[in-house]
Amino acid sequence: MKRIILFLFLLFSTAQLLQAQTALKIISYNVYNYFESEADRKARFVEWAKVQQADVIAYQELVNITTAELQGLGAAIGHPYTALAKEKGYAVGISSKYPITDVKRVIEGMHHGFMAAKIKDFNFVVVHLSPFRHEKRREEVATITDSLERWSISKKTLILGDMNSLAATDSMSYNRHGRLTPMLSSDSTSKLSNTSNGQLDYEVPAYLIQKGFVDTWSMKVKGFNFSYPSLVFGPVPDSSKERIDYIFVSSDLQKSATKPIMVKDAVTDQLSDHYPLSILLAVPAD
Repeated sequence: MKRIILFLFLLFSTAQLLQAQTALKIISYNVYNYFESEADRKARFVEWAKVQQADVIAYQELVNITTAELQGLGAAIGHPYTALAKEKGYAVGISSKYPITDVKRVIEGMHHGFMAAKIKDFNFVVVHLSPFRHEKRREEVATITDSLERWSISKKTLILGDMNSLAATDSMSYNRHGRLTPMLSSDSTSKLSNTSNGQLDYEVPAYLIQKGFVDTWSMKVKGFNFSYPSLVFGPVPDSSKERIDYIFVSSDLQKSATKPIMVKDAVTDQLSDHYPLSILLAVPAD
């Protein structure tokens, strides 16, 4: 009898816990010049997104998309709420199953711009940092965190997107596979500056960690996985693989963020040059 009572108690407690807490599925995705304006790719993305059933998707490289077009894309995947940073050039945006409020946009001084928006009491900060110079990326990430401080946004915050930056937690893989050599060669031939003093630059993720944010991937996953490039251009040598797409969360969300996944399948292999990154974020019941 005692065992039955204990079993029923545990069952009731588990049911209460599940009822008290749900999880948002969040995806961040660089959509490669909005899938190169190819109707077939856009259609395949819509079908893929329906299967994913994400609650929120943060987009980068929504090139020359209009507000109305993003609204149409959101409607097609079951996201009636959308917000866009700008309508010209490379833009970031967001779509959601839930209302989007308190939208803030910063374009000036940023290579692509960034935006902040509130969904279910969480602050989503969608970013796409400069691909060209590490000095510019450092300026941009400082602008982002300074803006958050000015807006009094500190807790319940996610900073997500394509940061075009490497993380020191992946340095063993980069060193083992000789990532520095092609990076230095690229810097030399194109006059870019993606290395610092002849070494791989890890400053942007390090800066966010210093500011109290947590890299959800390295927090939960042991070992390296790359978010760029995909197989859209063919087989990828180890020396070219990079993790440059991130979902950072403020420290108060560290325990709430779970199951980071680089979503790699037959569809995402060919849709974009980046792979999408997803997490689950626990949400207390209202």
